[in-house]
Amino acid sequence: MPSVQMDGLDKILADWDALQREFPTMKREVLKELSLQMLSNVQGEIPGTGTVRGWQERYIGSKSGYVAVRPKAKTYKTTPGGKKYAVGYVTNAIEGGHKHRRPSQQKRDGYKYRARINVPAVPGLHFYASVRSQLSGMGAEQLQALAAEVAARLEGRA
Repeated sequence: MPSVQMDGLDKILADWDALQREFPTMKREVLKELSLQMLSNVQGEIPGTGTVRGWQERYIGSKSGYVAVRPKAKTYKTTPGGKKYAVGYVTNAIEGGHKHRRPSQQKRDGYKYRARINVPAVPGLHFYASVRSQLSGMGAEQLQALAAEVAARLEGRA
């Protein structure tokens, strides 16, 4: 008489429960590696002496659902005039470009001043956008390793 035996069901359910408990930490580690890689790529795209590079930080979302690189929160840059700007505003202006003030057209020493700057705005550097375009292949190895680990645990090899 044909029959179906369920001898290994308890082991499969125990392995599944263990995987569900351990998966968030496994995912957190993969996202942590990815965020470090993203941060170094963003800092590598920013030209200059390193001031703006130092303003960038990685952020791991609540419940480790996502990672991001963004300017540091509650950090300010003070201008020589004493005005304080949040580094996020400065980073956004560098990223996307910004308008600048045209010089006044005053006469000095008998001649009319001609501006050397003839564009209405400074072009952006788009360092976040360039790293965003690199993201598709960035975490592929880590994700494949995570998927292999999950598969091994489900098959009972690990």
